[in-house]
Amino acid sequence: MGKVTEDVKITSYDSLRDFKNKIIKEAEIKSLYLQNVIIDSGVTLMCLSKKLIEKLGLEPLRTVKVNTAEGIKETTIYGPVLIEIKDRAVRQDVMELKHPGIDALIGQLPLEQLDFLINPSIQRLIPNPEHDNQMILDQLIVSEDYKYEIKMNEF
Repeated sequence: MGKVTEDVKITSYDSLRDFKNKIIKEAEIKSLYLQNVIIDSGVTLMCLSKKLIEKLGLEPLRTVKVNTAEGIKETTIYGPVLIEIKDRAVRQDVMELKHPGIDALIGQLPLEQLDFLINPSIQRLIPNPEHDNQMILDQLIVSEDYKYEIKMNEF
């Protein structure tokens, strides 16, 4: 298939919130501009190295198990961040990437939320061609004829 890469801007969502609440100045918003980030549809989330996570000042959220080429390992989820690619943006958590030679990967969930597809024939990330170059997300549309009841238990 070849290697597909893209430029990406990643911003700490907490620092964006602090700027909007006038706690910090705009110059203090923690953002990174990364060039030629590998797009990997076999990866679930946006993945960043520990040094990039620290530059963004991200807080650990939880530990998860991940399936790697070396077997099941544990890593940490951090966040949230705002991921911007080609004038589209999505808020998401990031997974710590423990690879000595790679600092960032863009996985399948951000691609789906940004409505991008990998085109292997031209080795590029492209807008979903079914959506006329617009970001359109999927949602189950429930008509009045369709009845579905959600049962909730109190905790």
